[in-house]
Amino acid sequence: MDSILLYLQDMSFYMVIILPVIIVVRVVQIIKAKKKTTVPRELGIIVFFMFLTGLLSQTILPELSVREGAIELTNGDHQAINVEPFRVLTETYNAIRYLDLWQPFFINFVGNIVMFIPIGFLLPLLWKKFNRAWRTIGIGFLISFFIELLQLPQMRSSDVDDLWLNTLGTCIGYVLYKKIPNNFKESFNCKQSG
Repeated sequence: MDSILLYLQDMSFYMVIILPVIIVVRVVQIIKAKKKTTVPRELGIIVFFMFLTGLLSQTILPELSVREGAIELTNGDHQAINVEPFRVLTETYNAIRYLDLWQPFFINFVGNIVMFIPIGFLLPLLWKKFNRAWRTIGIGFLISFFIELLQLPQMRSSDVDDLWLNTLGTCIGYVLYKKIPNNFKESFNCKQSG
């Protein structure tokens, strides 16, 4: 659980840093386009882009570290590429059964699913063109694919299993979106929304 808290803490740093930029960009867009909007919609858009920034900070940005008073950017200390589908299932099972080690389950398995649930939920909630499952799930897959491609030239792990786990998370997010009442969804949309 400590590793999950560290990931969330690292994400929150980047999310707070990007917040003023997102607010300024949204205000300029609203003024320039003269579009009607709602407070829930704008808050949702801000949360969505803050979340994307946090996600990218943990998957493709170099890590910041302070050593001897100097800030260094590092990519990672090893590279592992997995092209064998569903290997994560075997590795997670073996870690739990033989080593009584649950961290791979929570970080690699559950973490990869959970971190894409907001994409599946927020995309259709905020933009009507993503009201179709295939569009939302396709975008979730493409974001995951983009992340895995960008990890290849870095000293980071790239894993085909992340693609299906992230896509599953997007699917779960979309199902959750479909389950919420329509009057709640309407507070996030307006006739002229973009």
